[in-house]
Amino acid sequence: MHWSDDIVEALKRRGGSHVIETGTSISGIPHLGNASDVIRGDCVRKVAEQEGLDVSLIWVSDDSDPFRKVPAGMEELADYIGYPVKDIPAPKGGAGSLVEHLADPFLADLAGFGVTPIRYSGTELYRSGALLPEIEVAFEKREPLREILNKFRREDLPDDWVPWTPICEGCGRISTTKVTSLSGLEASYVCQTTDVSGGTATGCGHEGVSDARAGMGKLPWRVEWAARWAHFKVTCEPFGKEHAAAGGSYDTSKIVSQQVYGWEPPVPVVYEFFTLNGAKISSSKGNVISLADWLSIAEPEVLKYFMYKRLGKARDINLRMLPNLCDEYDAGERAFFGKEDGSDQAKRLYELSQVDDAAYMNVPFTLCGVLAQVAREDELSSKVSSMGYEGFDEKRLAVRVALAGNWVTTYGPEYLRFQLRSDEDARGEFAGLGAEHKVALKKLAGLVGDIADPKVMHKSIYETARGEGIDPKELFNSIYMTLIGKEKGPKAAAFLMSLGKETLSAKWA
Repeated sequence: MHWSDDIVEALKRRGGSHVIETGTSISGIPHLGNASDVIRGDCVRKVAEQEGLDVSLIWVSDDSDPFRKVPAGMEELADYIGYPVKDIPAPKGGAGSLVEHLADPFLADLAGFGVTPIRYSGTELYRSGALLPEIEVAFEKREPLREILNKFRREDLPDDWVPWTPICEGCGRISTTKVTSLSGLEASYVCQTTDVSGGTATGCGHEGVSDARAGMGKLPWRVEWAARWAHFKVTCEPFGKEHAAAGGSYDTSKIVSQQVYGWEPPVPVVYEFFTLNGAKISSSKGNVISLADWLSIAEPEVLKYFMYKRLGKARDINLRMLPNLCDEYDAGERAFFGKEDGSDQAKRLYELSQVDDAAYMNVPFTLCGVLAQVAREDELSSKVSSMGYEGFDEKRLAVRVALAGNWVTTYGPEYLRFQLRSDEDARGEFAGLGAEHKVALKKLAGLVGDIADPKVMHKSIYETARGEGIDPKELFNSIYMTLIGKEKGPKAAAFLMSLGKETLSAKWA
């Protein structure tokens, strides 16, 4: 069984209708790491629907959180350290708020992955009064809450602790307020300078009263998480392993959910983190790839296939090695369509990763990167067919060729990037070759079109070289130098076949 099947079995045992909650902190450019819980949550939704369950997927923008660290490229927002993210304007050139500037395209890109959750704003849950019943419970039961939280703290919360962080009416910051007393739902506070992870949030010294009924503030995270579970009747939630650590957020919030809000905590879907090109994904350090970036270089299904693998294993997304991910996805596709043997797990991964109805294609990604540089769109089908590929979806082929072309120019290795030499330049290079090399190249041009398998063509290059008494490495060098002016290039067999007999004959004359 796939992990999502196990989760849905647990939801069946729980009974009733189901809400899968996901969320994203909108304090930097949303990236693939941020999308992990949404895309995986959608996998659970899909399987639950397949099993006939009443299920919905929601997404909460965690925009009531304080702005603690300035992301790379947004240094102009440094003065907003300590403000609620919702109240920060978009960077120069953007429209509306920072949240709109970042969250709107994030959700639009998620739709490109077939993921369309119901959208909520954490701030609006407070300011609209939607979360007020849960706030009132937290205030009424603040002593039991304090006792629960103290079990997971090194230092106990003070006896007069209040589960509320106001937004300062004087300066608009939320990181700088400290509650001094409570009367009903009204919290008196003072605004004072506070250190945050990205620097210092300067308090303005204002003393005021925050009426929680107005929603101008927020609950502490571990209380807020449980409050949202109770509010939305959440039954499942994916999250990263840091929340699942012993004594972490989930351990705390599930007790709060049970003992304070009377709601059975959701079934957890705990996943390991990705790294990007061998390093931690970080908006503040600029080591990110957004969903839009991915959609410009590879199909969304490839990333979903990768994300839907075993959750408990850390994996690296090496963009230079993207063809490896595509090859693994293609193997799952061949297994799904019965073109070759494959595990049930690979077939299930492929099935779950589909955005629309599955369509067979299976032309290698690297070959598509070559085709993007040598073939017009109207030539793609005939060129691919001449290499022995059959039954492929022509629309998917055109899409993959365009994506692979983008990948080659942005992340691909140098040897895959080339510009085909003109016939005149190629013939000039050809003229300078030794007689045995000229004969060998002309023989290879003659073989192209008669051979419909790149593996056979690859073998023929070696046989031709040896037949003419040439070191195969030297013949490969002649192929690349005459055609692209480099000593190395893409796999020669598929490259020659993609060019075709007519093109090669014109250049090797």
